Amino acid sequence: MMTIIRQGHKWIALILGIQVALWMLSGLGMAILPHSKVAGDHRMAEPAAPTPLTELAGGKIGQPVTIGPGEIREVRLRNLNGRAVFDTVTAERSALTSAVTGETITVDKPLAAKIALKDYSGPGEIKEIRLLAESTLEIRNHAPPAWRIDFSDPEQTSLYVSASNGEILERRNNYWRTFDVFWMVHIMDYVSRSSFNHPLIILSALVVLWLGFSGIALWWDSFRRNDFNVVGKWRSRKQTFALSLADSEGGAIRTVEARPMQSLFAAMGDQGYPLPSTCGGGGTCGLCRVRIGTELPILPADRRQIPDSELESGYRLACQHQVTSPLSVTLPHGLMDAKEIKGKVVSSSFITPDMYELRLSLPEPLEFRAGSYVQVEIPPFMSSLDALDLTDFIKTQWENSGAARTFGSNVLIYRTYSLANAPKEFGNEVVLSIRLAFPKSSAPGVSVGVGSAYLLTLKKGDTVQLRGPFGDFHIDEDAEEIVFIGGGAGIAPIRSMILDQLKVKRTSSRISFWYGARTQEHIAYKEDLEALATAHPNFSWHVALSDVPETDNWPGARGQIHEFVRDQYIISHPDLATCSFYICGPPQMLEAVLSLLKSLNVPNSRIAFDDFGN
Repeated sequence: MMTIIRQGHKWIALILGIQVALWMLSGLGMAILPHSKVAGDHRMAEPAAPTPLTELAGGKIGQPVTIGPGEIREVRLRNLNGRAVFDTVTAERSALTSAVTGETITVDKPLAAKIALKDYSGPGEIKEIRLLAESTLEIRNHAPPAWRIDFSDPEQTSLYVSASNGEILERRNNYWRTFDVFWMVHIMDYVSRSSFNHPLIILSALVVLWLGFSGIALWWDSFRRNDFNVVGKWRSRKQTFALSLADSEGGAIRTVEARPMQSLFAAMGDQGYPLPSTCGGGGTCGLCRVRIGTELPILPADRRQIPDSELESGYRLACQHQVTSPLSVTLPHGLMDAKEIKGKVVSSSFITPDMYELRLSLPEPLEFRAGSYVQVEIPPFMSSLDALDLTDFIKTQWENSGAARTFGSNVLIYRTYSLANAPKEFGNEVVLSIRLAFPKSSAPGVSVGVGSAYLLTLKKGDTVQLRGPFGDFHIDEDAEEIVFIGGGAGIAPIRSMILDQLKVKRTSSRISFWYGARTQEHIAYKEDLEALATAHPNFSWHVALSDVPETDNWPGARGQIHEFVRDQYIISHPDLATCSFYICGPPQMLEAVLSLLKSLNVPNSRIAFDDFGN
């Protein structure tokens, strides 16, 4: 539930943030515009001294004339351009009659022009007069008909004269028109520009209300009880707490002292046990997972990055938990054996339209378990598409993606990549299968993935700083049947594990690999897998393409890989309890496969996945 609230809060806040910015900008705009010019007062003539109406009528004011059927609501005696007139208003209309002779007075074009000229004071002259039979946005609060008299001054002043009673209805100009646009944005009434009860603003108010309540919920969810223990923090500021460290097999390593109130991630680094991370402690990569104990609360980031089965066993993200008491910490597999390694580039070549294989030579063979990953150091750098030695096809794909031509980073960062080779397959060389991360076409100008682009700039003989190996994505040696499901660059650790099982361990267990790709050109390591299937009767592999055109001659399956493996294998499997599932691929694919297995009641103990090896 908190995940749904968090996602909703984030996206609604983004959308609402745009509207808030518009509110602020429109409010600023209305405040900056001079009010007197918006109202048109600076072009209004100084009123002349009033002349008594009896004087205008020569002392002969008669009686109002009946103007037709209907109840008379109001009769006014007033001055109309130097004439005494009766302005008679009924429920249906308004009419003018002479106060002396009783004749009907029509506000025609010449009279409207005279009324406008008498009211106007400015450098412009009348350039157009139009009779409006319907209301417009500029006279939206007045009933038609009305005369619009346009002047040729810099502000493009327009005076509106009622065709019924000759009164000046509105004075409009470019100041007012600009103000009116700001007003429309501010009140979110994009039609009539006058309603404070418009559905959009009511909806926005409800969204703001929800945003406030969800923010309070997220605020409460992100705090821990210890965050409010100000006195306890002050008292323990000079204390240290013991961290009892153990390896992944449970063997004791040593006990160290850690300062209070720092994150466990920082404490481990200070003590010489730096945990892997690509997010710098932000709780988004999930790599600093350690086993601490079930007594520590499960925080939102823990729940997003760690499977429920491991949460119940006491696994937590070290970056999210502070040292506030003595702790027993079981380190992730490989941390104790992890090394700082300097590799040299042997070759770099594309194996699919968006994935290339980087082969590195190490000082000595790397000892690792199939499915492991290494952390790669990406130093500060700047480069561009023009500096890369790429084929025309790759360059065209880059340009079509809308990615920025320049890319780089001004800080040291780290990226993780799974080892695509089996242990000892290439002696002291290792292979990384790296997807060049193009941005979505809906976001042109965004940089490509910095890590994948940097490694693409390296030439033969260049050095790369590695650390590792790491990872718990490994085969259960007791598995009766092994089912791999992968997509995209998720093939890297799966290739390593398949080769290790078939060529090194020579397992007789049944192994199947279900691989999802976009098109035929995106199928990686096709020749390797076909050779393995031919040489090993207990191994089979199957491909489904998701974006293959209808005109393509692809003879195999089309669609999403999770649907393909469901329909062609899992549903009809006689005993899923004998299967161990290993999944690696893009987040959407991973989520779909995990949901599928959960719906089929496959226990978590039979599922392993890697979501950062892409």
